[in-house]
Amino acid sequence: MTHDHSTAPLTADWIAALAQAFGEVLGRPLDAYDAGARYGAFYSGNFLAESELDRDRAWVGRAALAGEATLTFEYLLLTPPGDLDHPSPVFDASRSLYLVDPAAFPAGLAADLSELADGCVVPGAELGRLAERHGVDLAAPDLPATAWTLWQARIASADTLLDALRAATGLLGATSADEVPAGLGASADEVDDEAHERVAAVTDPGLRDYLAAFCDPESHDLALCLYDRDDPNLVVQWEGAVDQYEVVVRRLDGLDG
Repeated sequence: MTHDHSTAPLTADWIAALAQAFGEVLGRPLDAYDAGARYGAFYSGNFLAESELDRDRAWVGRAALAGEATLTFEYLLLTPPGDLDHPSPVFDASRSLYLVDPAAFPAGLAADLSELADGCVVPGAELGRLAERHGVDLAAPDLPATAWTLWQARIASADTLLDALRAATGLLGATSADEVPAGLGASADEVDDEAHERVAAVTDPGLRDYLAAFCDPESHDLALCLYDRDDPNLVVQWEGAVDQYEVVVRRLDGLDG
């Protein structure tokens, strides 16, 4: 099993440009974060439940949970259609997080899930491994609706902070400045003042223009959240579609497998 999800190699200049840009967005240089830690980008929020995507059986396919296949949903975007020209996110079900109800499963699997689940949250790889051990088809139509629900969808990337940030902003496929999608050119009166100041300090003009679209205070695109949070593992959060979904980058704490 591999979780590399790497693209073409990046040049030193491009890595430096990305690091400078994201450092401005975070308000803290990337090298100030623990280089030995693992980081991931996750998509979650009300939209998953309202669209019933959190119960889509694709999330519990054997190959997906084993990390052998990734998932893409054409209608699941980081920003509204037409705003930015980048593809839909690619998801890694094996390292996504699921809410489970052990009581909804046969006794053997229920017991294993009860021991494993941290507040009923289980990583996809572990859920798939245990279901296979007990011969339970997670996609079976007769399973109760409460048996499993996708909670946080891991956007596929390697575990570095830079790759997690690239994945969260749709830049994982950009291997040079020339491949950055065209931005919206948001101006100071269109975004939160502090968020605009941070993005305005991005040196590369293409990245500056592109990342400005992730600072919409009305959340029609993605609003950079700068308020204080209690979670010490949370690196950055964006809220989108009038708070219907969120994209976060956080330091991984073991729940992802």
